[in-house]
Amino acid sequence: MNTSLYQCNIFHKRIKPVKRQFAYSVFMMSLDLDELDTLAKNHWLFSRNRWNIYSIRDSDYLQDSTSHTIKQKLLDFLSTQDVDLVAPSRITLQTFPRIFGYQFNPVSFYYLEDDSANVIAVVAEVGNTFLEKKMFLIDQKDSKKQGWFRLKTAKDFYVSPFSKVTDHFDFQIGPRNEKWSVNINDEDAEGLVLVSTIRGQQKAFSSLRLSWYIIRYPLLTLRVIFLIHWHALLMWIRKFPISNKSGTASDQTEVLRPHKSLTKK
Repeated sequence: MNTSLYQCNIFHKRIKPVKRQFAYSVFMMSLDLDELDTLAKNHWLFSRNRWNIYSIRDSDYLQDSTSHTIKQKLLDFLSTQDVDLVAPSRITLQTFPRIFGYQFNPVSFYYLEDDSANVIAVVAEVGNTFLEKKMFLIDQKDSKKQGWFRLKTAKDFYVSPFSKVTDHFDFQIGPRNEKWSVNINDEDAEGLVLVSTIRGQQKAFSSLRLSWYIIRYPLLTLRVIFLIHWHALLMWIRKFPISNKSGTASDQTEVLRPHKSLTKK
């Protein structure tokens, strides 16, 4: 099986207007999209498209569709990109699962491999607390780090009230090995605003480990969304400048599942 788990440490460091940082431990699933049904059959704690302690629903990813699989929706997205990309033979999704039915993913990653198991590109699916999503195709190899992919691009997406829609993302995506690393930095015209990193250790996907993770990471996705709101509250109390979502609607482009703040006339 190509599927595995990753025990991860996530670190955020705000550079300006005031320095602030925090870190927390999580786990993510690394799922071969062709193995989802087999995983659901072999692991009683895991299901696809139905409730369980851990579950993956096709409708949670990309466009809000219940009639298409994650893989098909991703292939449809890739067909809209103006790039010369070999059709992937394997797609592996790095993501948070639903836990006790609750789902929230700040970012998921799709690793696209060719017939020789070489990664040809990575797609980042960035989400926000309005449940909007935006896809970023990262198909350029990092010239300084072997096996890494890198993309600097305009966000044009509302991620946080404490960062501007007009900022840029700097994606630095490491390979899926025993150790996994990702850097996603937020930059404005003057430089770094926020540094975010994920550092993961690969583990086997097993029912025993999933049972242990219920204890080690209780209500994981609820904890992630709580931490996001908790630190946002602390920043609001300290009167950090706030970016208004509806006031920047014209700058938010190619957004999937747009919130009413983008669709109302």
